[in-house]
Amino acid sequence: MLSQLKRLSIEADGRYATDADLAFLKSYLQSVRQRISAYEKIRDAEEAIMDQADETIMAVDPKVFHKGSQDYSQTCRRDRKNTLRYTAAAMLFNDLDHLRDGLLLWLRTIVHAVKDEHASTLTWQEMPAILREHLTAEEADLMMPALHLNQALLR
Repeated sequence: MLSQLKRLSIEADGRYATDADLAFLKSYLQSVRQRISAYEKIRDAEEAIMDQADETIMAVDPKVFHKGSQDYSQTCRRDRKNTLRYTAAAMLFNDLDHLRDGLLLWLRTIVHAVKDEHASTLTWQEMPAILREHLTAEEADLMMPALHLNQALLR
């Protein structure tokens, strides 16, 4: 949304925006209440979501957050929380460009550098189902594009 507004302000400089130019804004405004509701639910249930993610991911692989004898569960949880926060903000503002460019490309480099692809893949594979338990179907649908971007870039 913010990226699109910025583009529109540049492209429409000195002229009126066309109906096609304004389509994204009309669409966004129709979903803004659901976006705010979804964002607030994720914000308020963040710890429960993280607990559920830990439980689900470790049920698949109990040592997923270990490297040798070192347990990196807390570091991974912190990173998942931050990524979820950015993802929820991207959904709120309907701005996947900012999510991709502002966090995910950098985080993908880190994930590959520390060889955490398995943990990252499991996390973002399981997160949609976890969030569907905390959101209405319509709210969850608004989160899916950002979650799919996470899945695509953080594996």
